[in-house]
Amino acid sequence: MAVYTDVPAEALAGFLEAYDLGRATELRGITEGVENSNFLLATERDRFILTIYEKRVDAADLPFFLGLMEHLARHGLPCPLPVHGRDGQALRRLMDKPAALVSFLAGSWPRRTTVEHAGAVGEALAALHLAGADF
Repeated sequence: MAVYTDVPAEALAGFLEAYDLGRATELRGITEGVENSNFLLATERDRFILTIYEKRVDAADLPFFLGLMEHLARHGLPCPLPVHGRDGQALRRLMDKPAALVSFLAGSWPRRTTVEHAGAVGEALAALHLAGADF
């Protein structure tokens, strides 16, 4: 189980007040991670991924990684985008831990990988290196 932090409805509602996303309609834990607490969040506007960064993450590093996501997306990589609140900030606190919302990208990981998957991963890795070279 990769959901380490429980988010009560009242805390989530307070967190969402900083955004123009409407109220939460669903919050479901994502169990596939190992490092942070991740949730699929549905609001009146759209679906998002909510990440609460747990204790092994240095909060001072998070602006770099959120900025890198934006940079890679601007260069055409299919990368989730951090969601900024009305104040322009993407990184906030929830349950007294750093937290961020990012856009939801539909898809799933393959249960059985093939040579074609490996080739696609190689192409994606090359594109990531090229796009990230000037970050």
